[in-house]
Amino acid sequence: MPDRPRLSSRAPGESATGTCEMLRLVDRNEYYVLYQDESCSLLFAQRTPLRFSRIDEIQACFEEVERKFWHIPRDRYALLVDVRKGPARNDEDFEHAIAQHRGKLLFGFAHNAALVSTPAGRLQVQRYAKTDARDVLVTHDAVEAFAYLGLPNHPLPSI
Repeated sequence: MPDRPRLSSRAPGESATGTCEMLRLVDRNEYYVLYQDESCSLLFAQRTPLRFSRIDEIQACFEEVERKFWHIPRDRYALLVDVRKGPARNDEDFEHAIAQHRGKLLFGFAHNAALVSTPAGRLQVQRYAKTDARDVLVTHDAVEAFAYLGLPNHPLPSI
C-alpha cells in the first residue's frame, strides 16, 4: 500500500506512541454514531447494529447525517466508516435506496476508508466505491485504515 500524506501536520492530541486521542462524539441516531477529530481532519461514522426496518428510514438517516456535517470542508477531511456492526443486507429495495442516499455521507472527502467484518461486506463496499468512482480502502483492520488515510491511530469507540 503506498504511503498517504498526512492531511494535517499538527495533531495536538497525538501521543508519543502515535495514537491521537482527539476523536469526539458529534451526534448519534439509531443507525450511526458520528465522531470528529478537528486536529486530524477526520470524520468517523460508526454503523449501529440496528437494521433499517423501512426503506424511507434510509433517506431520513442520511439526510440527518448530511445536516450534521454540512459545515465540514470535506475536501480537507478523511472519512472512516465502520460498518462492522451493521446488519448485512443487499435486497433490491435496500440497494436502490442506498444508491440514492449514500453520497450524503460518503462523497467529497479527500480520503476514504471503510472497516468491514466479512468478505461479503468487503465486496459490497468495493462495489459501491466502483459504482461511485471513488477510491476507498476496504479493510477489517483499523491500523491499516489509519495508515492509508495518513493519520495516527485513534482508539475507536465501541457501541
